Amino acid sequence: MEEEAREYKVQWSESGQAVIFDADTVMRLRKDHRIVGALEGSHPIKPLQNLYFGLPLILLPEETALLVETGVITPDPGISLPWPSTSREKVLFALYKDMHKRGYYITRGLKFGGEYLLYPGK
Repeated sequence: MEEEAREYKVQWSESGQAVIFDADTVMRLRKDHRIVGALEGSHPIKPLQNLYFGLPLILLPEETALLVETGVITPDPGISLPWPSTSREKVLFALYKDMHKRGYYITRGLKFGGEYLLYPGK
């Protein structure tokens, strides 16, 4: 029996940033589409610690653009996606799509002086 397709619960900022507060949506995006994003919230038990973060998940601009381009998510009416707009951003998006197509999990690489960190799938 096929599982019924469920809509992803994504909220949109006025600037076009995708924000996810639903844990099930976060897990499904990670499992089904290799979307990692960045957890930005604090934990209720220890809100002042800054080592481990919780919901919401903020999608990277590349992840948002990929999910919109492939029809997985749809922006709310009136929301325009500002990324990619420059030639540099378009090249980075092409690189991101290529690495995603090859099966990598992709996160920001700023901590190590690069654009992206790639992790092999499975």
